Amino acid sequence: MSHVRIQVDFTPVADDDEFVLGQLTDELADDLREVGEVERVEQPVTDPDAKGVGELALGVVTVLAGAEPGYVQALVDVVLAFLQRHTGRRAHLRVGDIELIIDRPTRSQTDELIRTVQAAIEGSRR
Repeated sequence: MSHVRIQVDFTPVADDDEFVLGQLTDELADDLREVGEVERVEQPVTDPDAKGVGELALGVVTVLAGAEPGYVQALVDVVLAFLQRHTGRRAHLRVGDIELIIDRPTRSQTDELIRTVQAAIEGSRR
């Protein structure tokens, strides 16, 4: 079975602090473990005096998902469920050079989103 790494992040809302963003990132990561192997993303070190220790980016994870339609459907379903629990946020999925924004899609838009993610995965494997 072929796999691809997909970056998933969500937009913060005005009253989010680091603690809330950390909790939400952990929740998203836990949810995505249903689909595949999840990793938190580290921010690059920008301080020249730092010893090379990066910080975890808030609101950003990657998931190693299968390229089969069932995995793509599960990935989209998990992200949509996360957005339904946390209204006012958008999610971004990045597969290779393709970035998709999810914001309360209709059923037909969800079907199109699944097809688009599947095509992006197929394109990234070439």
